[in-house]
Amino acid sequence: MDWSLVFQICDVVNNTETGAKEARKLLQKKMLAQNPQTQVLALELLDALSENCRDKFQSQFAAKSFGEDLDTLASSKSNDNKVHGKMVQCLQNWANQFGFDPSYAAVRRVHDNVMNGVPPSTGGRRNMFRAPPVPRQDKPIARDLQQPPVDPLGDVELAKNNAQLFSQTLSFTDPTQEDITKNELIQEFYTKCQTLQRVISGHVQTCNDENVIAALLEANTELLASFKAYDEMLERRAFDEATTNSRTLHHRGTEKEYYVGSNESSGSSQGHNNNKSTPAPHLIPADVSAQADPFDPFGDANEANDGPSSSNAEPKVNLPPPLMPQKLHE
Repeated sequence: MDWSLVFQICDVVNNTETGAKEARKLLQKKMLAQNPQTQVLALELLDALSENCRDKFQSQFAAKSFGEDLDTLASSKSNDNKVHGKMVQCLQNWANQFGFDPSYAAVRRVHDNVMNGVPPSTGGRRNMFRAPPVPRQDKPIARDLQQPPVDPLGDVELAKNNAQLFSQTLSFTDPTQEDITKNELIQEFYTKCQTLQRVISGHVQTCNDENVIAALLEANTELLASFKAYDEMLERRAFDEATTNSRTLHHRGTEKEYYVGSNESSGSSQGHNNNKSTPAPHLIPADVSAQADPFDPFGDANEANDGPSSSNAEPKVNLPPPLMPQKLHE
């Protein structure tokens, strides 16, 4: 086995969220393949991942489907000697790792049956495909000849290039300013990457070359990283919209409270002013310096006028002297 390749696969498993599950599902199918060499390689990789990726991969052995497929492999009467020997070796290693943990009871049960020579309970090999029951390998030869030749490595390069372009396009876009679901270029790359991921998954299920499988897993990891960046941008836009809506509602509520408070203050001030008494009007005293009647018969025409003169006063009239009483009888 190429251990540099094994460590490369371990890095993919440890650095991605779904890497462990995808690797387990792939190797689970490979250990039931028709080719003994492929079965041995699958068991070796499972054992290597259990040793080097315990935190990420060990929980995958508790999967119900894995226990069922492992029991199918152990109960098969047509197993190659190399496959059987490798399976026994792996079961021993896994039994030592898991002990009697009830989560891995299926693996422990297969181990005990193989070690003790207990006949399988299924009565024969369970079909590796539950639905439909037709094995994947049983395809007409003529149909295979009519299919165009596949190029896994070419699809790997194509998938990597599209994943990189997709990620770069996302990095130059601000999701708070633009809706990426309506961006034609981003949606085009998104659709291409989805299609290429399905192509890569198909190659992984049918390929037996360990070097090609590693390249396929690496390309799939880059595609998953671009999808994760896309999903994070969608979440960021949704959060920004929710924050904006919350601020708008808060601002409207504040304005409404201010308007109600202003009306209450205005009404209170008006009522307070109405309770105040109206001040009395200011009385203007009469002019005590009114001009004397110039025709006063008892006035002295020679008396000097001590009052202030005015340029606008009327001209002074010379009146005859007053009459003096005279004695009529002496």
